[in-house]
Amino acid sequence: MKNLELQYLLEGLDVDVSGHWSTWGFNKFPINSYEFAKLEEYRDRVVLAYYLYNLIGLEHARRLLANAPKDARILDAGGGTGRKAIPLALDGFTNIDVVDLAPAWLDLAKEKAAVAGVEDALSFNEGNILSLENIEDSTYDFVISLGGPVSYCGSPDQALVTLTRVLVPGGRLLADGIHGKLGYMRGTATSGQLKELERLLGYEEDRKRSLTDCPGLFPEELEEMAQKAGLSEIKVGSEFGFIPKDDILVGDDLERWCKAVIDLEMTFVQDPRFLGASGLVLRGRKAI
Repeated sequence: MKNLELQYLLEGLDVDVSGHWSTWGFNKFPINSYEFAKLEEYRDRVVLAYYLYNLIGLEHARRLLANAPKDARILDAGGGTGRKAIPLALDGFTNIDVVDLAPAWLDLAKEKAAVAGVEDALSFNEGNILSLENIEDSTYDFVISLGGPVSYCGSPDQALVTLTRVLVPGGRLLADGIHGKLGYMRGTATSGQLKELERLLGYEEDRKRSLTDCPGLFPEELEEMAQKAGLSEIKVGSEFGFIPKDDILVGDDLERWCKAVIDLEMTFVQDPRFLGASGLVLRGRKAI
């Protein structure tokens, strides 16, 4: 894949990228801004954990589309800066629509697509995965929503209804990066967020409310939402179980890391021993 130069991604940002990525000055820019998108894009190229997060989602998408015709109608919902759509276009897919809430992120995606030489295969449009009001029913053969939009949108059940609506009957949905509740609870403990952990545990009468407020789902909750949205052949799997700590940078051993992590993720994605302990990935087919 042809990439923008890393220096270009930092040009004009006036940030210090020494030290841990969390100190790089993300708080200087609105989250939906072009500058924030460029800084996050840079992070995802140089921090091993985030490089692998994106690679795992892309691998899921490639496996979903393995036997699809190259002119299949594909929606990348919440596709941001084109991290998945542009590689898929480079794979030869010619009919991909990217929708995102942030026009500035789409601006960066357009630049990247032009550098990669695949702008003719892609369209970029502002939209909310909770409504997709400008998209008609039964438009797409495949809908992908990768990197967590279903978790971050504020209403995962409504998002799944909308994403299913725009699928053709028999079309396939893939959504990943969905926060698992057990993984979130473990993360609050390992990152030292004692107050948040106490809120999640709570007293007996508050426990149900606290878990409902958690930005994540139990596997059975996600499966039930998918069924209500009109999906069949539903599979909920585990994801991000083998990601290294986020203070490790991409190095000369990147190829080995990619092979090892992808092999592990794809081997154990449906293993119930891992389900719910980290992230979740959902696959389903729209009922005919």
